[in-house]
Amino acid sequence: MAEKLPDCEVRTAEDVTPEVIEIIQGIVEGWYDEGPIDWENVWDRADKKQLDDGRELDFGEELDSPAQRKIKKEIRAWRRLG
Repeated sequence: MAEKLPDCEVRTAEDVTPEVIEIIQGIVEGWYDEGPIDWENVWDRADKKQLDDGRELDFGEELDSPAQRKIKKEIRAWRRLG
């Protein structure tokens, strides 16, 4: 059995990669295509999603980290572009 990799902690703006944004976009498209986004639900859904390298996302307990603020900003801009 392969050894489990450590989680990918997403806490700072620098932790937000294009792959993380892509995962969040998929969640928003699937659950919040129109109307307001329930961000707490998005973080719950994204937590433990697996990255291409096998690590799992870990957003921690905070609901307004610098990483989450950056993701929200990028997702809002993406939604505005349609």
